[in-house]
Amino acid sequence: MERIRIEGIKLSNELVGINFENSSRLTDYVSRFTHVLTENQVNLNFLSITNRGVFSQAFCCIGSGDRPVVEELLTSYPDPGFDADFTGPVGSLSVFTHQFSLKILGLILTVFGKTPLPLYGLASSLSVITCITDYTLLKQAVTAMLEYFHVSPDHISFEPEIQVKQTKYIKQ
Repeated sequence: MERIRIEGIKLSNELVGINFENSSRLTDYVSRFTHVLTENQVNLNFLSITNRGVFSQAFCCIGSGDRPVVEELLTSYPDPGFDADFTGPVGSLSVFTHQFSLKILGLILTVFGKTPLPLYGLASSLSVITCITDYTLLKQAVTAMLEYFHVSPDHISFEPEIQVKQTKYIKQ
């Protein structure tokens, strides 16, 4: 099988997934929740919101080190009807496609369909498709992807090179 050329693949550091479901007010809740995260210097590495009729779901990822802070925030700012289910450890695998192609998206979904890799979240832009799966299976996911995709030999490391963390901005 001929492999499709892509610009690269990048893996995240260890993350924790948070799933929120079933509320007509989910979008408002997620908006407030993201503001609380910002106020507490917690980075949101991934966010996906799905609305299908009366069913709504939001899935987001935070750094694994921020889980205790977020659990405390969810306890401190309760909202009836919203249960947060934590999943983890998870990680993101970002495929740099150079140009969006339904064929590439289809092949990525094929990888997850033909392997025991769980797919917790998926998001795309014109140049990147990001998949959320088990952190411990990220390298296995890369191996499975490379059966369908060709990455240039001079590609930089798959591993994350930096980690960004929010801090309070102090005006002087």
